[in-house]
Amino acid sequence: MIPAPIKENENVGFHYTVSDEQIKEHQKKTVEEIVNWVESTAKFIYDFQSPGERERMRKNKNFK
Repeated sequence: MIPAPIKENENVGFHYTVSDEQIKEHQKKTVEEIVNWVESTAKFIYDFQSPGERERMRKNKNFK
């Protein structure tokens, strides 16, 4: 079972536009650079999450 979003986040979405130039720049990166970025972004998000948010994320990642 997927946990419901917290009330203030219901029916809220986001989008992000990526230009062709940004895609070309990304394609120049090494696998190591991309993995480092993913790891640092995950740590950044974790550091700013409350314990409740971490628990919701843990449950979402382990749903079957």
